[in-house]
Amino acid sequence: MFNQGLSLEQAPPIGVPIKFFLSAPIFGVLLGLLFLFTPFSEISNQYSFFAIGAVHLFTLGILSMIIFGAMQQMMPVLAGSVIKKPLLFGNIVHTSLVLGTLGLSSFFIFDIKMFLHIGVLFLSIAFLLFFIITVKLLFKVEFLTSTVKAMRLFSISGLITFFLGLFLAISHISGNMGENYLVFVNSHILFALFGFASLLIMGVSFQVIPMFYVAQDFPKVMQNKVPLFLFTLLFISFFFLLFKINFFILKLLFVCIFITYSYFGLKSLKNRKRPVFDITLWYWKLSLIMFIASMILWLFDIFESNFILAIVFTFGFLYSLLQGMVYKIIPFLSWFHLSSKGYFSIPTIREFIEEKNIRYHFFLHLFSIVFFILSYFINPLIYLASILFIISNIIFFLNCLIGVKKYSKIAKTDPMDMSAFK
Repeated sequence: MFNQGLSLEQAPPIGVPIKFFLSAPIFGVLLGLLFLFTPFSEISNQYSFFAIGAVHLFTLGILSMIIFGAMQQMMPVLAGSVIKKPLLFGNIVHTSLVLGTLGLSSFFIFDIKMFLHIGVLFLSIAFLLFFIITVKLLFKVEFLTSTVKAMRLFSISGLITFFLGLFLAISHISGNMGENYLVFVNSHILFALFGFASLLIMGVSFQVIPMFYVAQDFPKVMQNKVPLFLFTLLFISFFFLLFKINFFILKLLFVCIFITYSYFGLKSLKNRKRPVFDITLWYWKLSLIMFIASMILWLFDIFESNFILAIVFTFGFLYSLLQGMVYKIIPFLSWFHLSSKGYFSIPTIREFIEEKNIRYHFFLHLFSIVFFILSYFINPLIYLASILFIISNIIFFLNCLIGVKKYSKIAKTDPMDMSAFK
């Protein structure tokens, strides 16, 4: 599973990915507050500035935050790629991403152009630094697994997503949208959600699901061919949109790819070689089921508004999976760093964050999704959904913080002192 057995020297300091993971639920709380205090007619209208601000709070403050944190840890593990000066790199990317997200989202929410300039500046620093280093390292890897290949495509997709977004931001700054503005908007969305997010999730899951859950592998054809096919479809999509060619055939291909992937993911998790209960399985299964549901909604345009589709895809598929991954990564990193430093008497991976607390969080997250969906039919339910989502993110933050504090408490002791564990 590991290209070159991971050592403590290869891994970044544990504080590097942790700060990204702890920042995500804080942005989740801000997103919940935006849903709570924005009229439903505005937040559910995909063309309103409030909705666009909400989208970027999620895609930058939650999605990108967790992905950037996880990639700094996964690159040494899954690709054997080590980032030099990881603390400096992590601090610059994290600070820039936080300021850039707040700036860009504030522009859409408060309609103050100065915030757009701030957002563009800091997001440019975060994304260019992260992806230039990532592309450089990943394209030096000699032992190419399906995951490394998918990571390469993810990094290119991330750069394309950034440059498309930069073009759109400059259009807002100059006030010149141009006749192809919507082409770039839709391409930006496709590369962000299907390239930046879904491609990476697919690639990482090819190794993470068998490794973490002792589950069967995905079919070799899916591992080796599907990511490149998906990336190619994204490029073709731009020209379909530009020349106004009927998009349905591409839409059908995207849907078939993602539903097939979800099916094999659920099958792998169901047929685990060691069927021991793990609460994070609930997050994976919910995520993959929501992925299938979102693709069906998108294919058939079941609702006039994209509100339900957005909720099911972002909160149901993406956020569910990301939360499940963080609940795996933080305990693993805590255990790994402590055991690498010579601590013998330490909690097991499953003891760093109590299962019952993760269970409480899961149901709050699930119910918030349910009420967000119901609010489309009964608008006042948006308040209940927003409150549940805020509480869910607070508990997510506290659960992660408890795991980190448990690590910190042990790390401050002498590795050879066993008295703290009696």
